[in-house]
Amino acid sequence: KKIINEFCHYLEKSKQLFNGLRDLPQYGHKQWQAYFGRTFDVYTKLWKYQQQHRAILDTKYGLKRWQIGEIASKIGQLYYHYYLRTSETNYLNESFSFYSAIRMRAYYSKASKEERPDLMVKKLRYYARFIVVCLLLKKMKLVRDLVRELAKQID
Repeated sequence: KKIINEFCHYLEKSKQLFNGLRDLPQYGHKQWQAYFGRTFDVYTKLWKYQQQHRAILDTKYGLKRWQIGEIASKIGQLYYHYYLRTSETNYLNESFSFYSAIRMRAYYSKASKEERPDLMVKKLRYYARFIVVCLLLKKMKLVRDLVRELAKQID
């Protein structure tokens, strides 16, 4: 019970902070770094927490693979947006690492447009974001593979 409550707390806090990033101005404004820092901290805690307590969260909370993928995707997005503000490619590489892990671990494999259209939208957005990151890193073979996978999802 305590583990599930703590997980739900981190999950809710992470969503609030992530959504708050949208309200920050795109340029200037120095408070963005502190806000990104807090958001990164909460997502890091959430990520580690779900790893440490996966068995309990699977059985008692009903944690799904796509939910783990969603957390990883948000972390990838955080790194990507940090890269956009700083132009430091190490953040782009971190984003790539999270997106690659989502693909390798097939977190969205059970998503289908028939059963959960909302989940399918998340999967398609993930592909679009991953393709953009790969384009920026000039990983053209992977871009072609991802575009083929994306096309199969749409057909």
